[in-house]
Amino acid sequence: MQMMIADQFTESISGERTRIINPADGKPAGEVPKGGKEDVDRAVMAAGDAFRRWSVLPTSRRGMIFWQSAALIRREADRLALILTTEQGKPLREAKDEVLGAAAVFEYYAGSASLVSAGYTDRLPRYGYGIIQRRPLGVCGAIIPWNMPVLIAAWKIGAALITGNTLVLKPSINAPMAVLAVGEVMIRSGLPPGVLNIITGNGRDAGDPLIAHPDVRKISFTGGIETGEHVARVTARTIKRLTLELGGNDPMIICSDMDPAMMADAALRLRLYNAGQICTSPKRIIVEEGIYDTFTTHLERLLRDVTVGDGTDPGSMMGPLNNAEVRRSVEDAVQTLRDEGATIIRGGKNEEFPKNGFFYNPVLCTGVPEDSRIHAEEIFGPVLPIIRADDLDDAIGIANDTQYGLGASIWTRDISAAERASEALEAGIIWVNQHMKLPPEVPFGGIKKSGFGRENGLAFIDAYTEEKTILINR
Repeated sequence: MQMMIADQFTESISGERTRIINPADGKPAGEVPKGGKEDVDRAVMAAGDAFRRWSVLPTSRRGMIFWQSAALIRREADRLALILTTEQGKPLREAKDEVLGAAAVFEYYAGSASLVSAGYTDRLPRYGYGIIQRRPLGVCGAIIPWNMPVLIAAWKIGAALITGNTLVLKPSINAPMAVLAVGEVMIRSGLPPGVLNIITGNGRDAGDPLIAHPDVRKISFTGGIETGEHVARVTARTIKRLTLELGGNDPMIICSDMDPAMMADAALRLRLYNAGQICTSPKRIIVEEGIYDTFTTHLERLLRDVTVGDGTDPGSMMGPLNNAEVRRSVEDAVQTLRDEGATIIRGGKNEEFPKNGFFYNPVLCTGVPEDSRIHAEEIFGPVLPIIRADDLDDAIGIANDTQYGLGASIWTRDISAAERASEALEAGIIWVNQHMKLPPEVPFGGIKKSGFGRENGLAFIDAYTEEKTILINR
């Protein structure tokens, strides 16, 4: 698997390599170059050289490369999904969903190529003529996490490249191989050298030099709040454009007019998708008093049949967590809930799991106190805290009582209740009778400490271009 910097070098300048671990068994899944500052400098230089040619290419030509890349990704979806499962841990069916989602994102950007306008001209009385030009920014940088690496990479690659920019992309060192494979697919689809550059390295050695580089005009970062604050401080020194998506603590409000058995099934499927390691996963399940007890009983019954195992096993409903640090943070969160007086009905560690894998049984928790830390802190794993609400107003108050504001969902048959909740909930995206669906046609991003800026939709045009005004007096 190649590291693509400049002429697709297969090694970092240091010659060192990093071993990638399979979270299901702790065995090596592969190796990637250990990139550092010199590799970032070389990648930014290559991107700068390529920008002069790529930025003047007709958008239809750029779009054609994305069409071809999407077609090749679909054709090789099984291969790419296996790479993703091996390094990330999710079941193969989920990995394939993600890979096909990335293909859909590339198709969206290919179809949006004609919307990337070069600008417009207007006659202005008393001023003459005004020419408004829209131009790409230049070399952009992106840093992505390990939880949905292929899909999030596609968001950032598509937006940056279709608008005429070039990109230096740093995936998480915990899951870089599938992203490298997608980059290789794009090269085979006709992407010129230097347009997309992928650096594999850790945050200190590769991430920090990228966000601080004076020739990088924009950074798009997806990750945690603490790291996002660091990125904001560093990029401010060179006045870079910045997009931050910093996670979420999404509420899922279930009204008493819904069928409790159906909602228990929905909550389980949504929360256990990718072992709960998704920013928009429903992390706080808020249930109205009228169906709380019945809902909880159904959910406990469903949990008994959940199979946790290797993602390559077709019988596994949920795979392992990605790494030891994540599992430790989930264990700490569950212990905190116990200390606060909540009831852990079932779940947690299981001695029958392979010792070298990062497995963890889903946890069902009730009796969560109003001042619990789960309202302030994101649990990035398969924990289902069920919170009782007196009515819809109470549920909305609980939902908004968090520093996050990425997504939220309201489940009800009452359209007026859905409208009221949609207006009152503090989040960047509100779902009604669904959760986590993110078509590339709509803008995505958060408010409060979930970050700022939007990805996808038509927001990408403003995010990755700048306007120049020329006034002509004849």
